[in-house]
Amino acid sequence: MNPARVRLCGLAAMLAWVPAAGITPARSSEERSKPAAPPKAPLVLVTISKETTYITGPLRKDGYVDYVAALNQRCSQGVTPENNAAVPFLKAMWLAGIGPKHGDGYCRMLGIPPPPEKGDYYVTLEKYAKGLKAAGNPAAEAVEEGREFSWEQLTQAMRRPWSKQEFPVLAGWLAANEGPLALLVEASQRPRRYDPLISDDGSVLAILLPAAGEYREAVRALTARAMLRLSADNPDGAWQDLLACHRLARLAGQGPTLVEALVAISVDAMACAGDQALLQHAPLTPARIAGIRADLHRLPPMPKMVDKIDVAERFMYLDCVRTAARDALRSLSGSTGRKPKGVIGALGHAAAAGGSTAIDWDLILRMGNGWYDGAADALRKPTRGERQAAAGNIAKEFDRQVKEAQDWKSLAVDATFDRRGGVSRRVGLSLLALILPATRAAGEAEDRGTMLFEVTRLGFALAAYRADHAACPAKLADLVPKYAAEVPKDIFNAADLHYKREGSGCLVYSVGSNGKDDGGKGHADRKDGEDWDDLAVRVPAGGKRISRP
Repeated sequence: MNPARVRLCGLAAMLAWVPAAGITPARSSEERSKPAAPPKAPLVLVTISKETTYITGPLRKDGYVDYVAALNQRCSQGVTPENNAAVPFLKAMWLAGIGPKHGDGYCRMLGIPPPPEKGDYYVTLEKYAKGLKAAGNPAAEAVEEGREFSWEQLTQAMRRPWSKQEFPVLAGWLAANEGPLALLVEASQRPRRYDPLISDDGSVLAILLPAAGEYREAVRALTARAMLRLSADNPDGAWQDLLACHRLARLAGQGPTLVEALVAISVDAMACAGDQALLQHAPLTPARIAGIRADLHRLPPMPKMVDKIDVAERFMYLDCVRTAARDALRSLSGSTGRKPKGVIGALGHAAAAGGSTAIDWDLILRMGNGWYDGAADALRKPTRGERQAAAGNIAKEFDRQVKEAQDWKSLAVDATFDRRGGVSRRVGLSLLALILPATRAAGEAEDRGTMLFEVTRLGFALAAYRADHAACPAKLADLVPKYAAEVPKDIFNAADLHYKREGSGCLVYSVGSNGKDDGGKGHADRKDGEDWDDLAVRVPAGGKRISRP
């Protein structure tokens, strides 16, 4: 069971016997028979201010901040149907995760009419394989038995040249998606991406992100097609597909959430793997390498992880406090017969057992803002060492406070003397234990993504040098200034990247997260539980290198 949920259950049990001062009594039958009073402004248990709710609008009908609407306002600024990558992306994929409940509103927020129910939409590999079987295609039996198609083979098709003869099912699948893939390439060329945020219950926690998974689908297909084109002596077409993948990664990262940032890092890593296959197998002329390097240089930077934590992730916490406070109010007033929704609503319901004076929701909001300020400050440190140290200190202090909050003796003191702050801090810590992102892990993912892209880009600089000199340089510093403005340092140890020549080719690599020199071996090289995680790029000897199965 999730430790945070265990803490929450324990807190709910604790709160059940906190003195119930201030509970509003149920109305008598005589009182219920009196004419209804005129409607009043909604009662809100939090103060709307920069220090508590962080933003002061827009407001919901119940008087609380509408964080979903606030995120939509921020993300849609300057976006039009003409510059929004989400429009052709939607026409290619038609996001099944939106569902009929939200489809019309989603498209209205995009400023476009809903796409037709049936059209030339992207077909997943699973659906395509099922279609083969239903049509009685002779390849279907092989597909079912895994001889001709498997996810392992798709992984191979994304990392090296392959032919229609080797993987005919994959080739047929890509051909069936020709129209949608053209739309995805078009989407990649647009500068902005705004996917309207929709939520089943209006909360940030329940926001649907149907496009996030579809970006992975899109990049898998485009990378596989790039390798097919590479096998067919079309390295320029292969590069255009890989470039589209890099662009889609940056567009995915424009979404406000931590999930979208992690998806962006993941799909950019897929594109980098394709780049390395291009280095290994394509006949790269000096002009072609120059074009690739210029394209990589023009790519916008990946969106920063800190921006997701500082805004959308913070909003998620504050919105959960709103949900808990609202359900506490409902429980106290008897204004609803409905059960509170989800863990957060249950926490508010449990907190109400302590009475309206037992919980200081403003304190809970302020303490949350303090933790999110600390998390954002940690990710803004200039070096990885400083970021990791700051994030580690945050985690250590948070664990200490949670452990202290679980102490029954101190809770008994708080309850006996109605020490409102102590009880409220326990509620806040329980919410944070469920929601506060792991800053150190987020920074780790960002650092790996950044380093992988930098090493990959450096690989093309080495390829350019090799093309001009028929050999790789003696040292990385020889690339400056003609082939690289500067040689990046290894993020993971602030030292020089490892580099060595291999005949007329060469190898460059970062030591990766474990900080150890594994000789250029990474995750893909692990066999018996090794922790190799170097981020490496090889530039082979020159000449025509297309390899076919």
